[in-house]
Amino acid sequence: MKLLAGCLLSLISLACTATPLLMFTDDHPPLHYQQGEQMVGFGVDVVQELALRAGDVLEVRQVPFLRAMREATERTNLGVFTVLRTPEREDQYQWVGPLMEVESALYSAKGEARQLHSLEEAGAVGRIAVPRKWLAYEYLKQQGLTNLYGVETPEQMMNLLRLGRTDLVVIDSLSLKALTEEVDMAPSQLRLQLPLMKQGNYIVFSLQTDKLLVQRWQQALDAMKKEGRLAALERRWLGGKSMPNYVLDQAHASYPCRCPVSHRGNSPCND
Repeated sequence: MKLLAGCLLSLISLACTATPLLMFTDDHPPLHYQQGEQMVGFGVDVVQELALRAGDVLEVRQVPFLRAMREATERTNLGVFTVLRTPEREDQYQWVGPLMEVESALYSAKGEARQLHSLEEAGAVGRIAVPRKWLAYEYLKQQGLTNLYGVETPEQMMNLLRLGRTDLVVIDSLSLKALTEEVDMAPSQLRLQLPLMKQGNYIVFSLQTDKLLVQRWQQALDAMKKEGRLAALERRWLGGKSMPNYVLDQAHASYPCRCPVSHRGNSPCND
């Protein structure tokens, strides 16, 4: 009996001192952001529940996105959320997801008279402000646009638009409301000009992280989807929709496909 009690105490002690699974994330409301002393948001709730279901001890830290992605190529038991899945990133990480789909588009102020129909036309405007760390920045560079104005933060980008110092900005469907509110604007003050791309949002783990751990997380996520739990969290944080209705109406009216747009406006949906 004493031996059994000793074993139980040892197991409890081991669990209490187990190294937490470290998860990095950046500031991107409503997915993940700082509120007081805590990180909150849709992505935070998802990873916390996944850790609970998988039996892992979790520690969430807010760090710059580029640093998080770099360290996730070097360290064991490290994850990052949320991350867009691209061919360039595919082999550098282990993937759990998708959590949702995110759409990015070019926006102007509502008073802008012209309506863009291709990236060639977008390349002819005065300035496109976009955070350098965003995937959209690299995407637009690859498309040959030379009028990009790289900024450090989304807030800087939105302030440039509010002050009339940029013609276009890039906003994803999940951040539209939060980004406009941060600079005392409303989503209705923006005009959707050109959808750019639609991609899945994931959790990534370093290649050095135990593959069985990653499998447990994917299985837990699959269970959350089947039970409707993921949809419930989406309704709580995102209203159950990835893009407001009036924006969807604009997009469908001009671009029913909404796949990535080429330099001359062609879309792979036509293939």
